[in-house]
Amino acid sequence: MFDLKLKKSRRQMISLFLIGTFLASSCSSSPTLSLDDSAIATSTASTAEGTANDMTYQANITSSTSANTSNSTSLEDSQIDYDQTVRQQFQELVQWQDKCYQKPKHCHVEDFTISGTKYHQALGEQMSLYAKNNINSRPGHGKREVEIELISFEDQSSVAQVDACIYDTVILYMDGFIFNDHVSSSHTRWTLQLDNNRWKWIGFQILRLQYNTNICEQQ
Repeated sequence: MFDLKLKKSRRQMISLFLIGTFLASSCSSSPTLSLDDSAIATSTASTAEGTANDMTYQANITSSTSANTSNSTSLEDSQIDYDQTVRQQFQELVQWQDKCYQKPKHCHVEDFTISGTKYHQALGEQMSLYAKNNINSRPGHGKREVEIELISFEDQSSVAQVDACIYDTVILYMDGFIFNDHVSSSHTRWTLQLDNNRWKWIGFQILRLQYNTNICEQQ
């Protein structure tokens, strides 16, 4: 027999634990001239040298300007590539996590989090709890839309922060029954770090959360 009172109590305990876990777990150089100070024999020679110096000066300016433009363009291109890599791999991490919620027993959180971090531990405990209590989502039963709002970097520590708005209508089931069908939206901040040339999550923070509305559309 299915004990409804026991099931309800177990759901309440799990819900409290999940909420606690969820909330606990974001050259340029001036042109130089080489001037000749020696006496000029004739005015013609002086004029010729002055013209040559002017040409050298203009050539140095042109060379310096070209180098500066090239360096600036290179830095901008590198920044764009950096941003695109984080953006692409962040979306891949979201898809990875979605699959984990569908099959918690086969979830390997180290694939998209860095081992030893608080987020890795919290998410690992959540997936273990889901697997133990047969809690999972199902493809086509709701969806999680993640819209990236801002990406910032800390180059020295190889850390990136991604601000994203999430609209979540995913339904969670437990033993075949609806466990959580809340519709929510939230502004969040994710912290990522490079690990063997791969961006992985090390932190997560909810900045704003609302139910039964989509605050992502209100921007």
